[in-house]
Amino acid sequence: MRTLIFYILLFDAILFTGVFWYLEFPWYIILLLFLVFLIFTALASSQIRWNLFVSSIHSGNKVGNQIALTFDDGPHPVYTPLVLDILKQHQAKASFFLIGKNAEKYPYLVERIFEEGHTIGNHSYSHSNTIGFSSKNQWIQEIQSTNLVIQKIIGKTPKLFRPPFGITTPHLGLALKQTKMTSIGWNHRTFDTAQKNVDAIVRKLEQNVQAGSIILLHDSHERIQPLLEQLLTKLANKNLSFVSLNELLDEKSYLEV
Repeated sequence: MRTLIFYILLFDAILFTGVFWYLEFPWYIILLLFLVFLIFTALASSQIRWNLFVSSIHSGNKVGNQIALTFDDGPHPVYTPLVLDILKQHQAKASFFLIGKNAEKYPYLVERIFEEGHTIGNHSYSHSNTIGFSSKNQWIQEIQSTNLVIQKIIGKTPKLFRPPFGITTPHLGLALKQTKMTSIGWNHRTFDTAQKNVDAIVRKLEQNVQAGSIILLHDSHERIQPLLEQLLTKLANKNLSFVSLNELLDEKSYLEV
């Protein structure tokens, strides 16, 4: 249905462009109207929480004071072990959305994540800067290649998918449906790869995070260690506990074979 809506909007944009051209509207009016459509489409693609092209899960059960920490872009040979050490120290569980080419390069880290009771999800194989322009078949290749890498390492095939950059498109929606994957978003984005002020990130989360929250973090940069240490302490003081996504959402983490 979401894909159908997109193509209806595209058809309408082209149709009205033709009508206005036929009625001899000024060219800049026609261009402006078409730019409005393009801008709306770009915004909709970049706003995963709009659920326009892909239906994603952004929060979980608010009963029980549980929240989910999620880490994108790993595994990283330096920072993922640090994150795992901190999580173990605080007896916290989390979910890791892995890039396929990284998982292929560091299989021992994939094993460790799984063996320590954390959930593993799919974050595409390449995480290319232009991945948002992928066709349905290219998305399917990205998803299946990563699932195959992870399945060979832990013996299970991920069911949860986090779109790179949070970008969603009609083609991705079709690919997720065909591969039977579930898209996972978030309701707290930290921008921790760009935000240098760790204290500011922690302070904002401490003020806004509630039971059922899904927090987006990255185990791919040097600030994640002090950020995670502070965050776990501050949120635990609010009587919040840290669980994997399958527990928070009551959602299966892995596909049935």
